[in-house]
Amino acid sequence: MEATNRSESSGVNPTPGIGTPANPGLSLPSPVVPMDREFIIKNQIIERYLAGRLPPKGVTDFEKLIRSRPQLIDELGLADKVNAGLRLLDAAGVAEPWTEKPKKFWEKPAFSLGAAAVAAVALIVCAVLAMQVSARNTTIARQAQENIDRPIAPSTLKRTIVVNPARNGPPSGSTLTIRHGEFAEMKVDLSWARNSAFRVSFDRVDQGRVAVIDSMEKDSNGHLRLSLNAGAFGPGNYLVTIEGLTMRREAIPVAWFKVAVAR
Repeated sequence: MEATNRSESSGVNPTPGIGTPANPGLSLPSPVVPMDREFIIKNQIIERYLAGRLPPKGVTDFEKLIRSRPQLIDELGLADKVNAGLRLLDAAGVAEPWTEKPKKFWEKPAFSLGAAAVAAVALIVCAVLAMQVSARNTTIARQAQENIDRPIAPSTLKRTIVVNPARNGPPSGSTLTIRHGEFAEMKVDLSWARNSAFRVSFDRVDQGRVAVIDSMEKDSNGHLRLSLNAGAFGPGNYLVTIEGLTMRREAIPVAWFKVAVAR
């Protein structure tokens, strides 16, 4: 009874965890010290804040304190310290943290505008080239169809020409010239040839074969008669090759001449 009265009179609560710890070796956590002017100076809060070494909780508490007591900026000399730091950055040639970093050349508006202009010009050039190619293809197709559909011009003049062909190979120049609208009756003198039957080939010079006439015979004068409408041939030079046919139908070149078809 006496022990109980002594405990109540001293104000000590014997209940573990409230007044006295149940385990003597277990210490209670230290009380949280509020952030004030003395705490800021003692723990170099400003220096650590500016250097980025303040924990997130400390940053939050420090900023909250400054917002609630803005006069601390002057009391703690925060503005002077910030200005001193900026002067050091300027002396070291280091840009301020909020200074916009210089853009790469491809990030500048001029480069973007130039690239857009080049792309537009390229598109225009491609469109023009496409139109030119399309127009050229249309012209080629039309001309090719005109060549196919072109009617043969009627002959307005008839000419009889005696031709003395070359015997030693194709001649270098034209043997005769016929014009558009002429119907040429050529009498090729083959009186000297031993063959009685011949094969005649027409080749447009540097292009290709135009016609082949087989099994032709000389007349009583030794002439091989060939009739040619100039309107059926395009302008150009044509090589006429005459081959003699043997009994075995073997073709042996014996004479040549060139015909120039003019407009």
